[in-house]
Amino acid sequence: MRGVAVGMVGLMLGVLAWAISLESFSAPVPAPTEGAQSGSDHLVCPLADFVRSETEVSLKAARPGPIPLWNVREGEWSPLGGADLDDWGMWTGAAPAGNSALLAESGAGPSGAGLTNTAPEAISAWTCGESSDRLGALGGATLADDRLDLVLYNPYVLDSVVQVVIASELGEDTPPALREIYVPAGKTVEITLDEPLRLRRSLAVLAESSPGRIALLLRQTGKGETAMTEGVAPHTDWWLPVPDLGQAETYLTIAAPSGSPFTYRVDLMTESGPLPEFLEEDFLPGQLVSIPLSSLPGGVTGIGVVGTVPLVAGLRLEGEGLLAIGPGVRETSKSWFLPAVGDGSGRDNRAWLLNPSGLEARVSVSAGGFSLTVTVPPESVRSFDLGKLRGSSPGRPGYLVEAQEEIAVVTTTQLQGGAASVAVGAPVG
Repeated sequence: MRGVAVGMVGLMLGVLAWAISLESFSAPVPAPTEGAQSGSDHLVCPLADFVRSETEVSLKAARPGPIPLWNVREGEWSPLGGADLDDWGMWTGAAPAGNSALLAESGAGPSGAGLTNTAPEAISAWTCGESSDRLGALGGATLADDRLDLVLYNPYVLDSVVQVVIASELGEDTPPALREIYVPAGKTVEITLDEPLRLRRSLAVLAESSPGRIALLLRQTGKGETAMTEGVAPHTDWWLPVPDLGQAETYLTIAAPSGSPFTYRVDLMTESGPLPEFLEEDFLPGQLVSIPLSSLPGGVTGIGVVGTVPLVAGLRLEGEGLLAIGPGVRETSKSWFLPAVGDGSGRDNRAWLLNPSGLEARVSVSAGGFSLTVTVPPESVRSFDLGKLRGSSPGRPGYLVEAQEEIAVVTTTQLQGGAASVAVGAPVG
């Protein structure tokens, strides 16, 4: 009976995914539970293999109480029991090992989730919740010591065909064998990109699926670290707080699935003040933009990117023993959920708060009911040391950020040896 029930839930998920794929890719994806109404929401957390490491998932839903979890692996939808959300609607726990997709049936209302993978001298973090028929992931490289893998996830029961476009500094750069990839229902397909695309300084992967929706990850290994970055749906506006991780070289990357030329604009926030419309250029089909921030005016703290068509923007930070890749923030919000990043000696956990408005923003960061406040001036970025809330709620599953104005938030974790991660917060307001 359990196998029949799981199969029926999977069937319902797949049919709904197919139906909604006919709508705009920015629409929410409902997922039913056994005995629940068929309009409830769910989050998709893509998981990947790591060696000698542990991955934790943190969730935030609109209400406290239990929510069902499913592990989608090798065509099976396996129930994992429930996540018992606390009074603030949050929970954290161990994620399943291996390449699979974790489904969290978060229910109606704003929700978010994130993943943190930790090894003795490496760390990586990425955000859940993004399944779409159009996704883009940026910041990969295939230089001498790099390994780059594309992982595609189909957590539903309709088989999907994924059209892939890869852009590099050489322009449109898709190997013929990778232009169309079949992803069976409930399964994961992993493809190594460093063999057919050797010695590329910067890579972007753009994927479009039919029928249904997919999730994807880029897994980058190099410089003694592994960095994960999730696929995100294209959008016309992006905000990128620029973390200060010491001697890291930072690159801004922009790509788009559009088949027509268009224009993009870059606005800068610097230590000396904002530089609106710093750069405006035409974007050619198949072109990848990769800009080292060292070539821009000194003290860049935040970036805004605007396109005349939907695009994807992100950052890659690299240095000695350091590799961190992440997308920008696609929308501003007054309320954010930041997944648990783990405590411990020699670990620096920070939130980077970008205020794009012309008004000062008072921002409250809280954990376990204890909060601290930071003021972010207009059109600027401020960092907040999450370690200041250490001890306020032992084992806390995450943080809440609430602001008077709409802001954009990313988190970073840096280990004592230099390894670091960067991840986007989840808007929940």
